[in-house]
Amino acid sequence: MNPRTADSRQQTAGKPRRRPAIRCLLSAVSMLLATIAAAQEPNNSTTEQPGHYIGVASCANSGCHGATTPLQATRIRQNEYFTWLHSDRHAGAYNVLFNNLSARIAKNMHLGKKAYQEKLCLDCHSTNVAPELISGRIDIEDGVQCETCHGPASGWRAEHAQQGWTHAQSVERGMIDMRDTRVRGHLCNSCHVGHDTKDVDHDLIASGHPFLAFELDNYTETMPPHWNPNDTHGVPAWAAGQAMAFRDSMTNLARHARGEKWPEFSDMSCYNCHHALKTSGWRQERGWPGRPGLPAWSPQRWAVLRLIVPASDRASLDEAVARVAANVSRMSRDAAPAAEDARKLIESSIPKIYARTWTADDVRPMIVALTSERDTDVHAAEQRALALQSLAAVLTRRDHKLAAGPLMKAIDALFADLKNRDDYDPARFGAKLDAVRAAL
Repeated sequence: MNPRTADSRQQTAGKPRRRPAIRCLLSAVSMLLATIAAAQEPNNSTTEQPGHYIGVASCANSGCHGATTPLQATRIRQNEYFTWLHSDRHAGAYNVLFNNLSARIAKNMHLGKKAYQEKLCLDCHSTNVAPELISGRIDIEDGVQCETCHGPASGWRAEHAQQGWTHAQSVERGMIDMRDTRVRGHLCNSCHVGHDTKDVDHDLIASGHPFLAFELDNYTETMPPHWNPNDTHGVPAWAAGQAMAFRDSMTNLARHARGEKWPEFSDMSCYNCHHALKTSGWRQERGWPGRPGLPAWSPQRWAVLRLIVPASDRASLDEAVARVAANVSRMSRDAAPAAEDARKLIESSIPKIYARTWTADDVRPMIVALTSERDTDVHAAEQRALALQSLAAVLTRRDHKLAAGPLMKAIDALFADLKNRDDYDPARFGAKLDAVRAAL
């Protein structure tokens, strides 16, 4: 179970039925073109200018990444393209822009074009790059294709399969180093958390765009991954992903607080405003740290990370986060320097988080810690549930019997409770966290 399931059902409703057939046809054509291109490829293309996009056809040769099953002939699977095309949600990201929800968002945003024509939408739902950076065939119907994540391939595509060519050389010529979970987390965050040109802000959310929940390791596993398991999976990816998401969210907050549309309500807890008054008594029981009734900052990116940061860094980050929360709550532009201070602090802590060696013995205490805290913000609760699912997966990989046991059933119950965000009740969710801890 995963809270993104409900959102994805809503996003894919109304997809034109003709498009899957077109995609299969395009797949066959792409593979054919790739085979022809590979046969005509000169042995040495290092003269190609790095930084240009050449399209998925260059990856789809069955002897490269286009096999239909893992070949197990090299260190890679060689069916990466096939996995992406048939199983990865990124491949269908463009098609989402044709559904009724996307049309409604475009209408409410007063966009001049259809969602599938608007840069605002295409920047995250396709490989939307400037024409001068394209030297091959880029089809927006391919959605979020290989080069969106791995980087423009003109400088390394031909060379990276040559004997003696190293990963570092490819990175030097434009490949994005996805082996580094900090780099991968930051890249994923550019759409799933937001940055200066791609941001699911309150305008988009109010217009109907689903609120974005994201956790690097959890979403990697459900993508599904098209590479062999390694240290880019599991607890190291989870920990680095939490740190990078907080860092990038602080960058966004500082930008928002200096922008023309401040206050930016997507930085706050949605349930400051979107809640039924007849069931809001728990807010009065909880109280407020400052002036009663002020809107609260959403601790979505901090609630879990707080338990990951080294103990030596936690106090200073707690203080910095408190300043962020206070300034956002007062809708003060001082939130910008406060967010920058918090970003600098987590940046100094990230190398320690990245370098930490995690063992199975670390997982159970972390689950206990995560289930011992409570969230008044539903999005922080979602991050807690995603974290518990990622950590429990580490245990189930070691003991497959756990997959059908009470621990995973208790975690599934967390996601069932979060399915309707409008009905979130902190006490009820807390009781389900207790059940997870008891299942250990």
